[in-house]
Amino acid sequence: MTNEERRRASGAAMERSRRAIGSAMESSRRAGGAAMTERRTGKSVVDDVNAIVNPPRQSRPLPRVDPVGAVLPQRGRGTYQAPSGGGTGGGIASPLIEVPNSRENHPTVLRPSTDGAVFFEVRVAKKVTMTDANGAQVVMEFSNVNS
Repeated sequence: MTNEERRRASGAAMERSRRAIGSAMESSRRAGGAAMTERRTGKSVVDDVNAIVNPPRQSRPLPRVDPVGAVLPQRGRGTYQAPSGGGTGGGIASPLIEVPNSRENHPTVLRPSTDGAVFFEVRVAKKVTMTDANGAQVVMEFSNVNS
């Protein structure tokens, strides 16, 4: 090997050594910068406190429930049957209209005013007959709240 070849080999080795040291220093510098940012912002402290205060939930499978009864689960089936009776299917059709002179009242009661100086007569409805929109009679019966 000639002196020139030795010099070139030595120069290449030094360049490789410098690059290896430079990349190690670069990664060290970057890691130091990231650590400094975490210390300044307090992110690692917040993460540590949250890990203590709010521990992650442990996911557990639901317990197995054994079937109960003699009939195995199956898909249901049915056939629709219209309600029996007068055609419209039941219920009260709105609006309700009061039949004139159809009210019945509970016996009247005398009530005193709050200061006791005046008495007044109270009548409470007992039964009211009405007609719905389909012409059906609707009877509403009320309990006596004065007793």
